[in-house]
Amino acid sequence: MKEFDYSVVKHYKFYGFVKTVFAPFFRAAYKLTYKGLENVPAEKDKRYIVAINHTSAFDPVFVSMPKSVPPLHFMAKVELFKNPVVGWVIEHLYGFPVKRGKGDNSAIEYGEKIIEEGHVMAICPEGRRIKDKNGVPQKAKAGVAVIAKATNADVLPVAIYCDGPIKLGKKVTISYGKMISISDMGLDKEDAAPSDIKNAAAMVMNSIHSLWEAEQSANKSC
Repeated sequence: MKEFDYSVVKHYKFYGFVKTVFAPFFRAAYKLTYKGLENVPAEKDKRYIVAINHTSAFDPVFVSMPKSVPPLHFMAKVELFKNPVVGWVIEHLYGFPVKRGKGDNSAIEYGEKIIEEGHVMAICPEGRRIKDKNGVPQKAKAGVAVIAKATNADVLPVAIYCDGPIKLGKKVTISYGKMISISDMGLDKEDAAPSDIKNAAAMVMNSIHSLWEAEQSANKSC
């Protein structure tokens, strides 16, 4: 497997090509519906992280499709990069490898570099794809709060909802919530205790869960 270069944040034209050419296909194939896009910051210098519940391999693709959403740099499990073709595609869509469950400092530091250089990072706080639990968002790991604290970044919660597993032809709703500021998370103080990090991550996940539940209720009432 080719070693990923964590030393520099690169730019790829492939991302724009895929977003332009394949967005209509994804919108039609998965019946994508978008809500709350007014919550996506219009200013390019806004420092924030996009937090998404982990429903499928296409989560970052679904969330990044609208024109108003900037390129999203996202973590992907290192195993996906072992296939050179798949790894190339993921990397050129701004994905970068992370060793799950091993405290991967290289990936965390690279995420911080992304934010510090004015880009937007997407992260799935749950740390793994939720294949069961009826799609209900689960408990967050600390990563989203750790990076937010290190970079003084706000967090934009996004919920992906589908009635059952995401498949071609099924309706998928992507709901963007209100920005959660670094002060709202209690991370604007100089020294943050482990409990502060834990509470901040839980706050982000609770916001995602609320967005998800709202979509579930809306679909049941139809």
